[in-house]
Amino acid sequence: MPFGFSAGWLEPKIRRVPEIPLVETVQVADCQLTVARFGSGPIKIVLIHDGLGSIAQWRDVPSQLGEATDVGVLAYDRAGHGNSEPTKEAGPTWLHQEALVLAELLDHYQVENPLIVGHSDGGSIGLIYAASQQSCSATSQQSCSGVITLAAHSFVEDVCVAKISEMRSNPGLIVIGLARHHKSPQALFDSWSGVWTSSEFRSWDIRADIGAITCPVLVVQGQVDAYATDAQLTETASAIGDNATAMRVAGVGHVLHHEVPDQVVEIVSNFFRSLN
Repeated sequence: MPFGFSAGWLEPKIRRVPEIPLVETVQVADCQLTVARFGSGPIKIVLIHDGLGSIAQWRDVPSQLGEATDVGVLAYDRAGHGNSEPTKEAGPTWLHQEALVLAELLDHYQVENPLIVGHSDGGSIGLIYAASQQSCSATSQQSCSGVITLAAHSFVEDVCVAKISEMRSNPGLIVIGLARHHKSPQALFDSWSGVWTSSEFRSWDIRADIGAITCPVLVVQGQVDAYATDAQLTETASAIGDNATAMRVAGVGHVLHHEVPDQVVEIVSNFFRSLN
């Protein structure tokens, strides 16, 4: 989903010297994806970036998570993002298609029962994936131990469409910023924003589906998220059920891992430890 565009976004903060990850290109589900592995040991945390994101835009959160949890952390550039190759034009079902790619990626790396952490669109993909696993138990290699969503969407809100429409009206600075991290920034922006503002996507709604999720879910949203109302948080958690916990982060907007990265690392690390 959308990025928080500001001068601070265009000039990344220098915080810590990040770990140099193991980066490779893999072919899964007809997609050529760039994948980075952080930390040590088996992969137990998987990060899914937003609709304009990439591995690099997680900044040093993946390496800090690996250090905090002593497990392997996997992040990847979704198709058409970062250094990954684009696939066919995105359509109204593209998030469900991305959940299928995630399943194949986990199978490729033989990841067992990971904690899925997704930002915005990436959180939506994580929810769709978890719901597609009939049971998030240890009986399936591709099951998940839990899900954390950071500013995810389970349905389309007017405020979000309005914000993205505003971005489409003057995309120049946004595309320039995206060029720092993506091979095809204009194509990425046009594809992503085109879907979100299309009439075909207005009816997109996964609330009826995510009640199938049985693993623990932490639904996190910044209290001043410009791309969602509080209903996005409360209705997403309610649709999942008693295994979901809603968390509001005071004074924070849409891109939590940029605004409060240390808090995001703490939230994810604590939730991971609670599952193990």
